[in-house]
Amino acid sequence: MPDTPSSLPYDGISLVSDPVHGYLSFVDTPAGPSGYTERDLIDHPWVQRLRSIYQLQSARFVFPSAEHTRFSHSLGAMHVAGRFARQLHPALADRVSLPFFETLLRVAALLHDTGHGPFCHFFDENVGLPRFGRSHEQMSQILIRGPLRPVIERIDRGLSGPFAPGERLSADWIAYLVGKGKGPNPVPGDLPLLEALKPLFSGIFTVDNLDYVLRDTYMCGVSAGPVDLERLLYYTHFQKGRLVLHRAGLGVFEQFIQIRRYMYAQIYFHRTTRAFDLSLRELLGETLQEILPDDPASDLDRFRTLTDHFLLEHVRDWPRAQNPRLRRLGEGWRRFIVREKSWELVYERVRTGPGGARRKIPDAGFLRKEAEKRGYAVGDGELAVDVASRDARPENPTQSGESRLEVYDPLSGQVGDTLLAEMLEGIPVRQEILRVFGKNLPDLPEASRVFSRMLDGEKDLD
Repeated sequence: MPDTPSSLPYDGISLVSDPVHGYLSFVDTPAGPSGYTERDLIDHPWVQRLRSIYQLQSARFVFPSAEHTRFSHSLGAMHVAGRFARQLHPALADRVSLPFFETLLRVAALLHDTGHGPFCHFFDENVGLPRFGRSHEQMSQILIRGPLRPVIERIDRGLSGPFAPGERLSADWIAYLVGKGKGPNPVPGDLPLLEALKPLFSGIFTVDNLDYVLRDTYMCGVSAGPVDLERLLYYTHFQKGRLVLHRAGLGVFEQFIQIRRYMYAQIYFHRTTRAFDLSLRELLGETLQEILPDDPASDLDRFRTLTDHFLLEHVRDWPRAQNPRLRRLGEGWRRFIVREKSWELVYERVRTGPGGARRKIPDAGFLRKEAEKRGYAVGDGELAVDVASRDARPENPTQSGESRLEVYDPLSGQVGDTLLAEMLEGIPVRQEILRVFGKNLPDLPEASRVFSRMLDGEKDLD
């Protein structure tokens, strides 16, 4: 007897093509007449807004094909989360259904970046945290508990079928998963597995970074080596309520960490990317004092319109403004948009080493004085000290909080941190690039020679 349309495996499921993961599936038909689906979230204005926020802040001015957005990344993270759900669910089958479990993880991944402002992490650093004391993760939590809640809590079906009777998503659970810091279980006793799932969103390898490592390297055209997502998924499992990596997965985990270190150096910490970052830092905070005078949490409608596209178009006419402050900012944005570099690299040193207290870094005022002592006058020029730093892995994997990852050793039958610690010993905790940039400096080659003589010895940094 042939299948009826309602029993076909792809009934109510749609596909979109993705250059990184192939086809991405999402639910587009609810189980019940009053239900919502993943499509309703994907099409929600707060998620569609991410089409207008670039994934990479300044790196797209260096890598011409890096025009991808937070929207495509969020869909990719949702896909990775669903794959983890299907891998992990057998250990939880007596507690939640697969459709519910996969939807819980997929929805959290889809919505984890909804709170981003224009230019993403630069908004956090220059506006969100200093002015309002709020990160994009905290802003995402506000949106999830607010305008997105009515849709989240009426979803009744996952990719694998309808939820089991009595199962219902909570926006508070989703908000807990996307937040940084462990914090208390938002609904004690209702879904105790939430804490065990947190490392998938805030751990060493997550549904977020497993997508962006693949996506950013691909879209930038940077050859960083393959990330073996299949093997990493296969060897990730639950044991005794904890997320655990099988010993056989340690090699591919180390490969992932090394690839992520490489891409930070080659993409996010690229010298020209950082030069544009300096210009962006000069512009963004002051510009958003004009465009965003009030706390975005108190005016969500205003914040929803605030994207990269909106900001770049808004400032396009500022060079002709009567207000001198707007004219100055507008001229800065004009140079930024047409890719005129204001800052030139004059010194660079790459350092790797242990974590803990960071080494003292000289500021621009100190460098100016020292250069003049050595016969080089900066004059009307400007100096900027830039430190691009990334903790590549936990310094102490046994005390890394929500990032903690334990390894199962089939030879001893034990779960612990020893094998992970031994593997991590060969990877520097921190990679750091110290650079000095100059603006309107006389005789750049001479400046480079002076700062090299000044800074190449470690003693000069103490």
